[in-house]
Amino acid sequence: MTSALYNSAASETTKKLYLNAEFADINFLFKKDDDFIDATKLPANKAILAVLSPVFNTMFYGSMKEKGDVKIVDADVNAFKEFLQFFYLTEVKLTMENIEAVARLADKYDIIDCVNACATFLEGQLTMDNMIWGYQLAVFLKNDALIEFCEKKIGESPKTVFVSDAFLRCDKQTLEHILELNLTCSELDIFNACLIWAKHACNQNGLDENNLENFKVQLGDCLKSIRFDEMKIDEFTMLYVSYKALFTADEFEDIMLSLTVKEYKPKIFIRNPRRYTWNRDRILYCKRKCTSGIQQKALHMPERVSFTSNNPLLLGEINTFSLVGSYNYDMHSNSVKITITELESHTFHSNSPKKILYEGIAKSWINNQMNFTLPEPILIKPQILYEIQLELSCYFSFSSSILKPIVEMDGELIIHFHRNPSLDYDNSCCSWVSQIGFNRI
Repeated sequence: MTSALYNSAASETTKKLYLNAEFADINFLFKKDDDFIDATKLPANKAILAVLSPVFNTMFYGSMKEKGDVKIVDADVNAFKEFLQFFYLTEVKLTMENIEAVARLADKYDIIDCVNACATFLEGQLTMDNMIWGYQLAVFLKNDALIEFCEKKIGESPKTVFVSDAFLRCDKQTLEHILELNLTCSELDIFNACLIWAKHACNQNGLDENNLENFKVQLGDCLKSIRFDEMKIDEFTMLYVSYKALFTADEFEDIMLSLTVKEYKPKIFIRNPRRYTWNRDRILYCKRKCTSGIQQKALHMPERVSFTSNNPLLLGEINTFSLVGSYNYDMHSNSVKITITELESHTFHSNSPKKILYEGIAKSWINNQMNFTLPEPILIKPQILYEIQLELSCYFSFSSSILKPIVEMDGELIIHFHRNPSLDYDNSCCSWVSQIGFNRI
């Protein structure tokens, strides 16, 4: 009969070998005064290093094995000490001062567990001030968990990270990755952030920051990743007046056609809107019912509901009250035309420019109520006016109470419904729409 026993002696043995010159058979050398004369030495053990690292295994026991001590030029002695902990100690202590060097050493010497440990450490230490630095390191390491963590934080608060020193110092590859993300800010904010980055890049490279041609060279293809078609026409017009030298005639034409012709397929710039993932398990319902009694109201055509939010959200679901007088009518054969628009002027006017965000047909009926989930969620930006229009081919009435013009959700989220003065009824407190489903971003 045998039984397994915990053997603490093994871990204590390797612990005693950590930085122990007496039993070492290899030294790592670090420059002193820019050369390796009187170099600082860190002792280690070839076998222990080779067991954990395939790179060290090749260095010490391969056909082209190293002879003599190993010179280190891509890390300082303190960072390498922290790195060596992973070979000897059961408890590893990492510091923010050395974490980047340690992570890069772990990647260089192909120690995945060490890379993952560094990534986990960073998730607990990164702030919005250094998030872009962490993201750049995560991309270099190809660490999916840390990449996902950083992208979520950057996507939630892009305007905060855009003013950080880490954003200014990030390389062009990292900027390209950032411009591919789903960012909860306007494209104008993104464009302005890119200009600030380009100005800093000009300064770093000794170029004239007042020459927009230099900006364009620094940005390269990053400029093409800005969704100019998501801007308002007047925004881009004002932008173009100030930064005309950034755009060729062909680029200007490409953007203007994207802004004005819905079916146009751009030849230069990206038109795909930034995409957001809808999570049905995280729906927050904006329920508008008041406690007053139910009353029957005539359905207007089209029915409209207009609202603003105080926080960025995803709009993904629209539900209505039950229709009245439709019991002998096959609702499943009837469809609802749905149009969702963003009002560019922030106020209601008959000639207000509108951006159509969604047009489609819904046939989702349950007990004479329409329950519709959008095929792609729509980003709702703070303090921007949105309007949902619903249109049936037949006229009915619906049952509703007086509706709340202001609805608070999940603590600090506030949806404010607005009256459209062009209508002959108050659609801020009377609407066929019973509730709207949102996701936090």
